[in-house]
Amino acid sequence: MRIQKLLILFSFFLLISINTADILPENEAAAAQIQIINLSIDPAILMPYDTATVTITLTNTGTRSVAISRADLLSKEFKILSDSYGKVGAIGAGNTMSFTYTIKAGGLTGIFYPVFSVDFRDANFLRYPFRVLVQENPLEISVLNKPEIFVPGKKEELIIHVGNPRDNPVTGVTVIPRGEEHEITPTSYFSGFLAQDSSIDIPFSVTPYGETPIEFVVRYQNGINQHEVLYILPVETGIKSRKQADTILSNVQVDLEKEHFKVTGDVTNSGLETANAVLITTAEPAIPVFPFKIYAVGALKPDDFSSFEVTFRADENVTEVPLRASFKDNDGNEFYSDTLVELGEKYDTKIKQDEKGFSPIIVGILVLITLGVLGAVWYSRRARG
Repeated sequence: MRIQKLLILFSFFLLISINTADILPENEAAAAQIQIINLSIDPAILMPYDTATVTITLTNTGTRSVAISRADLLSKEFKILSDSYGKVGAIGAGNTMSFTYTIKAGGLTGIFYPVFSVDFRDANFLRYPFRVLVQENPLEISVLNKPEIFVPGKKEELIIHVGNPRDNPVTGVTVIPRGEEHEITPTSYFSGFLAQDSSIDIPFSVTPYGETPIEFVVRYQNGINQHEVLYILPVETGIKSRKQADTILSNVQVDLEKEHFKVTGDVTNSGLETANAVLITTAEPAIPVFPFKIYAVGALKPDDFSSFEVTFRADENVTEVPLRASFKDNDGNEFYSDTLVELGEKYDTKIKQDEKGFSPIIVGILVLITLGVLGAVWYSRRARG
């Protein structure tokens, strides 16, 4: 019994001496030459619940081969989705060896430090904590030159401004508009790569046909992770845009000529957009007549004006008629406005006189002249006889 105890004690000390012999100073010195020369994370900065790949490269700067028993990635904040490296083998002098892991972030943001752990077979170990940043910051969307009022059927040009406030670039940036009641072009826009602290402006044309809000969805990738952000644009419609061209008639003067009225004046564009194909004419109950049934002004820029002249007829009971100014916007939509012009009583009286023929006084004078001529002729014939 005593001999057995001595044998067990001897074996224990022998095992200790063997383990101690494995971890020799020269083995420790060789393991100390193992260095991390590269560590990359894709994506470089994660968002909550993102998946990333971590690649770590070791190199042996020494002159002896170093055996590695296993390599692990340890973290409390990240879920390690890949397996550990067991039975790695040896890394020779001057050689490199890479290890790739897949990690998944949790819902927290901030700076975290997972640990890369390497166990050497003939030495101790290497522990290397590294920095991983998790940011929430999604892409930001805004709309430039948005009209305060949309006019149904009138096309508006919008600029969708997409900015990247993150500290790393994103890829696959795509903007998709949604609005079933409206006509929107293009139906999608692919931008692709968007660097950190940069932005892009994307033009869209919107022709509204209701007040359903328009949704702009921006999809992008952070590494292999798909994300999207939504911007909702309210659509408030009205009869007239606040920037739209607006024609105003001034210095209007009405003159009566032999068979028609003549109206002269000035037309001014008081809006903030160009009025194209400006026309001036008259509407019912007036009857446009030549030589100026319609007066073509052409294009009027904001605050620009032009003179005009139109001619028309009107019935005897008409005391005022509308002057109609029409124009088109840049998309070909036509707009018009009417301005009432009074004819006045003297014009009405003159028209009645013209339509009824000569006045009784003139008729009487003509009758007397005719009778005098006939009497003179009769008298002369009688004197001859």
